[in-house]
Amino acid sequence: MKLELSIENKSENTYVINFEGAFDGSIKESLIELEGLIKSGTPKMKLIFDFTKLDYLNSYAIGQIVAWYNDVAKKEGQIIIVNTNKNIEDILGIVGVSQLFKIHSSVDEALTDA
Repeated sequence: MKLELSIENKSENTYVINFEGAFDGSIKESLIELEGLIKSGTPKMKLIFDFTKLDYLNSYAIGQIVAWYNDVAKKEGQIIIVNTNKNIEDILGIVGVSQLFKIHSSVDEALTDA
């Protein structure tokens, strides 16, 4: 299964990234636009990762998300994860990644988070 991403600009510094499919090491070409956004990101950028349609992630995905977190945090930005299913939530919790990120139940809730 292929990963598809769509990026929505919600305001000058806030983006919602919708993940759909399986996030594993075979999808590097799907990440080019997101990588560019993160590298060119402005200070205090807020990225909201919407996992509503994310079916699967593995250790590659977790490593990539943590690397993005580090890049965004250097510019005083944040990544917020929303709409995780139970399986993904469990994986993030087991590996301790959920402590790095704010996790909300909806995009609207994340948009109001300061």
